Amino acid sequence: MQRYWFKKYGWAYIPISITGSLVTIAAILLTGACVWILDRQCSSLSDALIHFFIYFTCIAFWWKWIAESTAQKPDNHDAS
Repeated sequence: MQRYWFKKYGWAYIPISITGSLVTIAAILLTGACVWILDRQCSSLSDALIHFFIYFTCIAFWWKWIAESTAQKPDNHDAS
């Protein structure tokens, strides 16, 4: 029996299990930690945004890969 962590809803993935929620919370906390560290280290806003973009895209792709891999596949009911 396959246990699903996420459910695809349009373009988004919604966590439907505790594990999916924990993965989502971990991604949000990691992004927040990156913002806090970059805010302390960077001297200008543009420098901080460039660094944040790099870290955020890595975290977002990591989260999306896990969500796609563990998502419940939508039912395709063809009318034909």
